[in-house]
Amino acid sequence: MFDLKQLKYFIVCAETGSISEAAKLLYTTQPSVSKAIKALEEEMGIVLFERMPRGIALTVKGREAYRYACRIINDSRILEEMSHGNMAKYLRISLNPSSWFTNQFVEFYKKNYEKDYHFEIYTAGVRNVMERVRDYLSDIGFVYVMEQQMKEFQYELSKNRLVFSNMQESVATFYPGRLNQLYQGNPKTKDNVSLKELKSQRFIQNYRDEFLELGDREKKGVFSWEDLDVSVITNSDYIMEKMLRETDLSNISGSYLSEDKKAVNKGIPLEFKKNKIYFGYVRRKNDEPNEMIDEFLEFLNEKLKMDNENESFK
Repeated sequence: MFDLKQLKYFIVCAETGSISEAAKLLYTTQPSVSKAIKALEEEMGIVLFERMPRGIALTVKGREAYRYACRIINDSRILEEMSHGNMAKYLRISLNPSSWFTNQFVEFYKKNYEKDYHFEIYTAGVRNVMERVRDYLSDIGFVYVMEQQMKEFQYELSKNRLVFSNMQESVATFYPGRLNQLYQGNPKTKDNVSLKELKSQRFIQNYRDEFLELGDREKKGVFSWEDLDVSVITNSDYIMEKMLRETDLSNISGSYLSEDKKAVNKGIPLEFKKNKIYFGYVRRKNDEPNEMIDEFLEFLNEKLKMDNENESFK
């Protein structure tokens, strides 16, 4: 029967797409990793990886096995902690990059410092966040989803046995850099920006969201990244703010930006159909109640309520 070591090797290989890279991360040799994977495949009676010209890729059966392996490793870690009397509480979070969320997390950590909570934070695009929650790599995922994405998003949720809970609605907003001809400072005078005007702009985005390319593109007035020039993609809010301050690059986001970004410019609402952006969290269906998650969500909801009252969730 396969052991936990084989499963750990399998998971790292799946995530790196390379036996040699996996060996480096596991502090072992490439032959040792290859031997473990081969033994696991023989014991399970399935092929886990396709050997590609450059690296390896999970087969269909391999992807299914990967999800279960992640769950087994996570459960084994919890059991090991219990056996050593370590009852520290852990919360693993995946999220779309967000200055607002970062500020709230830091405040929550400081507020609960004496409770000795432990966290793992991972930033990614919407699809990757969903996959990490589905595969038990994260306990909860926070995402921003455009209104016109919602049909496809709900389909992906159902397919992966996930549920989405909306926490906040905002409007898709255009944020021009300070050197941009549409930059207006404060107060702003332009009421909105059309899709036609966007085509002449160059953009910096946190992620080119996968779901934006799906669904209603053939309908008039629907937003698509394929029509726009995304020059820079980053998961760093610092880079985002620096570029908005010093270049003509623009950004499209919900009106949920940090105080630093609001200081750059107030933003201009976008003029197109279904221009709302939803912020909320993704969890697995039928998950057991989690006291730490509930406490964190209660904290975030209270902050959102305060921000809405102060009109500062922008």
